[in-house]
Amino acid sequence: MDLIAPEGAADAPSAETLLAWTRPGPRYTSYPTAPVWQEHFPEADWHAMLEATTPPVSVYVHVPFCKEQCTFCGCTMVVAGRREPGQRYLAALERQLRALPLPGQAAVPTVRIHLGGGTPTWFSPDELTRLFALLSTRFALVPGAEVSVEADPDVTTAEHVDALRAAGCTRLSLGVQSFDDRVLAAVHRPQPRAQVGALLRQARGLGMGGLNLDLMYGLPHQDEASFADTLAEVLELRPDRLAVFGYAHLPWLKPHMKRIDAATLPGPLDRARLFLQAHRVLTAAGYQAIGLDHFALPDDELAVAQRARALHRNFMGYTTRADLPLIGLGMSAISELEDGYAQQIAHLSRWWGAVDGGAPTVEKGHRLSADDRLRRDVINALMCNFEVDLAQVGARRGVDAEAALAGALAALGPLEADGLVAREGPVLRVPPRGRLLVRNVAMAFDAHLGPPTPGRPRFSSTV
Repeated sequence: MDLIAPEGAADAPSAETLLAWTRPGPRYTSYPTAPVWQEHFPEADWHAMLEATTPPVSVYVHVPFCKEQCTFCGCTMVVAGRREPGQRYLAALERQLRALPLPGQAAVPTVRIHLGGGTPTWFSPDELTRLFALLSTRFALVPGAEVSVEADPDVTTAEHVDALRAAGCTRLSLGVQSFDDRVLAAVHRPQPRAQVGALLRQARGLGMGGLNLDLMYGLPHQDEASFADTLAEVLELRPDRLAVFGYAHLPWLKPHMKRIDAATLPGPLDRARLFLQAHRVLTAAGYQAIGLDHFALPDDELAVAQRARALHRNFMGYTTRADLPLIGLGMSAISELEDGYAQQIAHLSRWWGAVDGGAPTVEKGHRLSADDRLRRDVINALMCNFEVDLAQVGARRGVDAEAALAGALAALGPLEADGLVAREGPVLRVPPRGRLLVRNVAMAFDAHLGPPTPGRPRFSSTV
């Protein structure tokens, strides 16, 4: 197969095309998606999957704490003004690490560690140092390993960055969302813009790479003029990567979103135009479009991996290794292992109680069936590479994939008719015109996706 050519603005669909196809749908950071997983998943099943894991591994640690509640936030987080919860959380993580049934006796070889949240830099520099020391008792970083941390510029100091680098951190991701003061005020997001540049400069000076900024479109009061100013400031900072997410207004699932005045949100057509604007500006500035919502400079390893068809997608978004089992630690964290998924209790006090009492900490999970594995392979290939050879996937899974997925292939008819996906024998390709709608293509292969709930969807809009 040819390598993926970078997608340019000229290849993008019109805003009207995006609007015609936009609908609620999963982001496919897993398949099947978490809403269909089994409640009360047996802890023994998670342990069995961990014990069967073949190293090396990757590790995700969820740090739930934030100084304040941003009203756009869809993350599992806890507002904490006092410091005591952090100490208790570290103690609970230490207990969980000691009890973890990992393969082998020594620390497990580890290729990647990621701290997410919440706000990992809510922890003090000393607490972050302690957290990495705890992780090192069970996980041994291999040469060249990536250690990445999400950070909120409002609470992250130079001392934080120094401590992270000393602990082995190689990559920083800053949640910026916007540089528009009116937008930030509307979503209760303090944002010292000078701090963003200072943190990026410090991280670069310390040798960190793959530096990422998160942006969001579809926020209150956003329009193309104000978004242009945010994008101009971003280009001055020149991060290695950008993630550009659409705000999902789901107040029936996230009650704090009721504090956002829905009348101030961009309408569906304006929302589509905002994302096309980001796509146009960033690709014109030399960034390569990665998947559906990431952008990277051509020499960044994410862009290199996409051109080599080596991308993978998991709960942290796009990554460069498809073969790594992911072990999730802490409240709400998800493990993605060869045989399935397991999620920790998503309520802090209940998770603490389970850890302290030696009770099961897993509350949801899913063991993959043969059909799940087949469809996961197809969806992941589409989301990452915009192409899948069903004959190759079928041979790997020991089935006739075209026959097994006949219903899904038939469902692609309207997308094919609109030029958003093309089929050549067993090969499906998403052309540049369809890449911003790749979630719609993937949804055709989702056997667990039920009909949408009118007015109260569980998923964000596909644009």
